[in-house]
Amino acid sequence: MEKVNQDPFSNGEEHRWWSARNCDKCIKSPKMVVSDLIAYTKCRCAIYRDIEVRMMSDEPIAQRTIDICRKNDCPFRKEHWPKRKRKSKTANLPSLFEE
Repeated sequence: MEKVNQDPFSNGEEHRWWSARNCDKCIKSPKMVVSDLIAYTKCRCAIYRDIEVRMMSDEPIAQRTIDICRKNDCPFRKEHWPKRKRKSKTANLPSLFEE
């Protein structure tokens, strides 16, 4: 993947607007967990990770991140966990009265 030395946003207001519209609604971005200590969940999104790395340092990031940040909506945003069918507890048990 091609790395470029370019900022994904022109200023902090643009970053705040874009992340509020995309990253804050996505299930893959880290969320704050408050217990005895304040911690964050694991980040599952490469786009979010690239944006945060670029905000804190001058390391090059992927060109894909720059292209996605130019759009209004992130194509990789997932707002809901996928629905999964529950396994039946009695599915693997033999039946007592077979017909």
